[in-house]
Amino acid sequence: MLTLSFNRRTRPLVFSYCFSKCGEFAFETAFAVAVVSMTDADLFLIGVVYFFRYIPSLLFSPWGGWLADNGNKKRTLMWVEAVKRILALAFFALYSSSMFALPALTGLAMIMTALECLYVPTFRAYFPDIVEKESLASVNSVIQVIEDAASIIGPLVFSACVLMLSREASFLFFAVCLASSALCIARLGPSSSNAGQAFDGRVMIRDAMRSVGQLKTSNAPLFAVICCTTLCATFATSVIRFILPASVLEHFASEAAVGYVLSLLAAGTVMGGVLYTRFNKVTTARLVLRYWALYGALFFLAAVALQYSKWLFLSILFAVGFIGAFVDIAIVTNIQCLSEEHEVGRNFSLYYFTAVIGDAVSGVVASLIFLLAGPTTFIWMTFMLLIAPMHWNSGGRARDTNK
Repeated sequence: MLTLSFNRRTRPLVFSYCFSKCGEFAFETAFAVAVVSMTDADLFLIGVVYFFRYIPSLLFSPWGGWLADNGNKKRTLMWVEAVKRILALAFFALYSSSMFALPALTGLAMIMTALECLYVPTFRAYFPDIVEKESLASVNSVIQVIEDAASIIGPLVFSACVLMLSREASFLFFAVCLASSALCIARLGPSSSNAGQAFDGRVMIRDAMRSVGQLKTSNAPLFAVICCTTLCATFATSVIRFILPASVLEHFASEAAVGYVLSLLAAGTVMGGVLYTRFNKVTTARLVLRYWALYGALFFLAAVALQYSKWLFLSILFAVGFIGAFVDIAIVTNIQCLSEEHEVGRNFSLYYFTAVIGDAVSGVVASLIFLLAGPTTFIWMTFMLLIAPMHWNSGGRARDTNK
């Protein structure tokens, strides 16, 4: 079970993350439904939108890693949350005025992706500074539970907004959550910052590309974790972000149902996060690969079940969320434990850099599969997710890992 005492150093960071994620999941649900509605559920167009949404990661992920290792972490988090709050208000204002065109939606989402590239490495690199290394798995379990609890609250807030107010009210909720997050960050003590290398954008991007190859020889377990996750993200992201919402809209004929189904998925991840340390005494790189395979298998079964029984689909989807929490916690713990102290931020940005490339490519892949498979796109994408980890599991690429 979870064992982590929140002291005055960790508490503001944890509560900040809780507020930020509650708003983010409401935003993501509203964004997905908005894209599906504006494109008339055309998965090809939806895939194109998501492809462009994640393209900024190519430029901003290296910068995020540099900031995490060389900048003032507290200042970075404050600045990112402030700009995201402005964006959330822009989403609300445009949608409320009925001036929301698909290009504007995509452009604002691209800026949001760029900000996430700066936020994630800094947030994840904060904890190794204030928590003992042997406690990181427990910390990550708690953070995962908080994130998953937020992923229940966010879609439910969206559903409540649809039923009682309007869809765009979710964007206003996001802005309020970001303001609360900033207040918590303001209470953080001074963060450690290194007098490291000066920032050079071209050098950072070039080094990020080289680091993938260097990691293969210098840190094979971490290379396997990052590359397997990138491949799986190519299919998983599009399934969760827009194929699943589109399928739910088709079968349940309700926008509010999208929020409920995503909350059920998140409920499974909360349970998985709570029980992670009980099921996994040691977190290894090979564990990530095995859980990715199980995650894909369950998602494929859920896609098939949706064609025959809604209740069976919902039951399997809960199990998908449960294993999804194991995947997320194992990935983060491996990156933290397998990285040298001065490379934690860089490796998180490298992971985010490659994973978001997979996210961007997923839009194109989903579009192509939709052109070939049509209504069975959900089944085919989850089938690709099922077979994606097999190469890494059979290749013996993660034998040596953290103990």
